[in-house]
Amino acid sequence: MDKKYLIKLLQEQLTILDSAVVVLQESYDRVKPIFDQKLSQLSIEQRESCEALTARFSRLCDFLFQKLFRTIDQIELVEEGTAIDRLNRMEKRGIISSAHEWRLIRDLRNDIVHEYLIESSDQVLKDAFASTPLLIKTVQLLKNYVAAKKYTAQK
Repeated sequence: MDKKYLIKLLQEQLTILDSAVVVLQESYDRVKPIFDQKLSQLSIEQRESCEALTARFSRLCDFLFQKLFRTIDQIELVEEGTAIDRLNRMEKRGIISSAHEWRLIRDLRNDIVHEYLIESSDQVLKDAFASTPLLIKTVQLLKNYVAAKKYTAQK
């Protein structure tokens, strides 16, 4: 693909990313005061807030991994390779602080998407809540990287 096209695509993805971070932060802030309660003791509204947090966490994780990380690789003409290869490249670029931590985040994302057992939903929520600051930090690191590389849309 043409580099100008990919940079324009990256800029569009960054706009979507900004919106995704805002709604994830809103969910995180909403869940924070009720976080220590058991899910069985929460109101319907509180459970919906918890569900929104895990869903938004999962979507942002996917968007970063499947779209933005991939687009940066394409701009820099890097072979896709495996998911672990992609994470290792992101760590080398300073976009993520640890490929290992991100493997755990990806595992958590899979648990969220495929979690059907109510008994384990408390733990999934706790893990998503605990990992949200790392996900938001990744967004800032990615934006810093893009700015440093001067990947801006050119006319």
